[in-house]
Amino acid sequence: MKLDKESWIVIGIALLLLIGWGVYYPQYQAKEAALYQEQQAAAQALAAKAEVARKAAEQKAREDGEKPRPDTPEPKTQSSAAEKSAPEPSGLSRFPPVLLANDLAVFTIDPNAGTVDQVELKQYTDSNQKNRIVFNTSLAPYKTFALQGLEDWRTVEASPPKKLPEAVSFSKTLEHKGEKIILTRIFSLPKNSYSLQYTILIENPGKELVILPILKIWAAGLPPMKQFAGDDLYSDMHRIEYCGTASKTMISLDPAMKEEKFKAAGTELPVDWIGSTNKYFASLLFAKPVFDGGVDVLRTPHAVPNAGENTFYYVPAIAGVYRNLSFKPGARQEFSIRCFTGPKTLDEVKKLPETAIPILHISSLSLMEYLARPVLWLLNYLKALCGSYGMAIILLTLIVRIVFFPLTERGNKSMRQMQKVAPKAKEIREKYKDNPKLMNQKTMELYKQEGVNPMGGCLPILLQLPVFFALYAALDSAVELRHVSFLWAADLTRPDLVGPAFFFGYGIHPLVLIMTALMVVQQMMTPSTMDPTQQKMMMAMPVIMLFILYNLPSGLTLYWTVSQIFSILQMKYSLYIAKRDEEKQNAPVNSKPA
Repeated sequence: MKLDKESWIVIGIALLLLIGWGVYYPQYQAKEAALYQEQQAAAQALAAKAEVARKAAEQKAREDGEKPRPDTPEPKTQSSAAEKSAPEPSGLSRFPPVLLANDLAVFTIDPNAGTVDQVELKQYTDSNQKNRIVFNTSLAPYKTFALQGLEDWRTVEASPPKKLPEAVSFSKTLEHKGEKIILTRIFSLPKNSYSLQYTILIENPGKELVILPILKIWAAGLPPMKQFAGDDLYSDMHRIEYCGTASKTMISLDPAMKEEKFKAAGTELPVDWIGSTNKYFASLLFAKPVFDGGVDVLRTPHAVPNAGENTFYYVPAIAGVYRNLSFKPGARQEFSIRCFTGPKTLDEVKKLPETAIPILHISSLSLMEYLARPVLWLLNYLKALCGSYGMAIILLTLIVRIVFFPLTERGNKSMRQMQKVAPKAKEIREKYKDNPKLMNQKTMELYKQEGVNPMGGCLPILLQLPVFFALYAALDSAVELRHVSFLWAADLTRPDLVGPAFFFGYGIHPLVLIMTALMVVQQMMTPSTMDPTQQKMMMAMPVIMLFILYNLPSGLTLYWTVSQIFSILQMKYSLYIAKRDEEKQNAPVNSKPA
């Protein structure tokens, strides 16, 4: 089909927009990378400043003989990223950090406060693929396993860390108005697991009943992926979450919500687990017994450097609450908590309680979520068979297209039928253009007479859309594809840039360009009943889609490209079958001589 002047103008405008985006986007990426580096430097400076403040406070305590510090540190203010540290009581030693490690992660534990200071994920690197991802809990209002509710209790005795088989324990004695409790914390890290096992033992060695009105156990929240690992994602999400004991339903909240909504985000109903997630990772606490007092939430805003005033990202903390704990003389109570800090791969999430599966956040639509999970499972299964996620995406796309082949073929046949009756339908529209009601009646009579279903071409496509959206969502959300290369694509979660940016800062993404060319070919092959003007506009759509989808992750463009190739082959097959049937129908009948 030839393109006239108007069509070339539309295509030219779209190309200018695309080039303009190519000039702007690399500059935007460079600015974002610089902001990330500045932010990391600022975080390190804050941590160093906090360490200097802590040492100064310790020195002052030794000089002035300050009272013993509470077991729980004060929460950070909304404007501070460094946790306030009070001095140790005079005469008590501070113990160095303890590391628990396996092949997947390294947990750094502060034996003095009993908190997790940081988690290093051995199998995952930052966006530069040079340094391992390190989850620094000091960015949150409270560190993971910080206790709140013991502020009035003073540490009077602290034992050195005690090594146990594959575990470590810390004990201290706390005192308040003549009452004492012994607080023992045990940490263990199983092999091949992202779950740190944490046990709190509270014992009453005295002769009087001890009551704790409230005890909060905090979990430090994850930052968004940009601040967590430097990933500049096509789509991102960031949540704090908990699951009600009675409802068994996960509540998911955005830490960046308005202040009045955030203050009301907690609950006093019992919950099974608490935590936070970003697009690819999660940090969750699963408690036994359940948190019978509900949850509390806090957040710390961190300014984004050079991004304008009042531009923040939020790092939350969420606490599980126990209320009215009572300890009889000589009695001891145990609280067991599993701390999962790791990737949201399907295999890892399936190891968690069933109520935690929604943390995958494959789709914001519940229907798509349930459809996308088996798609993601099939993707992992195919990868296990062929050894490559790139090949798994190709096989997955082919499986979906083969399953829908009969439905698509029926739609193609319906479009060909509509194309055949299009001249007659046009005559009716011209003849009865002043009487729309009669025009519609005559048109429907024509379709019925010719055996044509006007919705036959659209219905198969509509039935396929949920599956295609589920497939799209699964590929977009899969951490399994992060930093996985295929052909020239270095990372299937990012665009497949080939070579440097050379034309007005514009680089080449071959998969998107191939996908656009295939869309044009398919448009030219598809039977159409539209008028010439509409056909020209449809021919410009691939170029517009190129502009919109140019920075689509390469895993998604690989799926789309393979799907387009399959569609073209199926269209050629359909046209061949239609031509063959037409030739048979029009072939002369050879009559035998009498």
